[in-house]
Amino acid sequence: MVTHSAGTVYTLNTLCHHRSLLDPKAPYVAFLAPWVPTAHSGATLTTIAAKLPTNLLDSWAGLNAFINTKIMPSASWSGGIISSSAALLSSSAGTDVPGAETSTSTTPSEQYGVDKDTAKLIETLSSKYQFAESMTGANEEVKLCLRKCDDADWGEAADYSSCTRKIADNESALGSREPNAVKLSVEAFFAGSDIMIAKRGQQYFEQCWQSDEVKEKVDFATSTFSEANHDSVLIDQKKGALKVVFERIAQLGKDRG
Repeated sequence: MVTHSAGTVYTLNTLCHHRSLLDPKAPYVAFLAPWVPTAHSGATLTTIAAKLPTNLLDSWAGLNAFINTKIMPSASWSGGIISSSAALLSSSAGTDVPGAETSTSTTPSEQYGVDKDTAKLIETLSSKYQFAESMTGANEEVKLCLRKCDDADWGEAADYSSCTRKIADNESALGSREPNAVKLSVEAFFAGSDIMIAKRGQQYFEQCWQSDEVKEKVDFATSTFSEANHDSVLIDQKKGALKVVFERIAQLGKDRG
């Protein structure tokens, strides 16, 4: 199972309640730039956003689409939609947000791992289809991430520390019922500069999985991709983590086949 950013909330709940969805021979979960609540990350951008009135957040999808299709469309697919929007908004607000800049040192071919013509086509079609349909659902996800909702909406993930302990307890119970059950492997991949969770958020997420109650029952590993940002850690073939994730999955399949 592979998840990015806000998908963390759903993935943690899935691990708590539907662990059986994972491959029993090689249960593996990869968190790429996992979302961390602002209270634990202290990230500048999300701290500011959390103070905005809820009705203003209902315009997020439209604003995001306008920025990425009209103002800086080429940047949106080299650095990512979130990072492109954040770079413009932080600049307009006079706020220095580390990591909001878009890297231009990666060519489209390197980013996607294909030839030049194919890479150009990917960029063109990505931009076209990303915004071809309504994105208003993104407004609700923004409000979810900023906790502009009931805590119950977060389910087990309302408290990451408690949630990871519950996952570990479930793993222990599974091992008691099924002595041959394979230990769960969890891996986190972070960007060297992440405007959404900052370094403090990374440290918090790592600490949740590295606590004494969890580490004996779940194999956890973490790594940082120094040249990636919140988006490119997922979409950049050269600087991001996705290639490594698939290599891990392939190796796990061979090792535990």
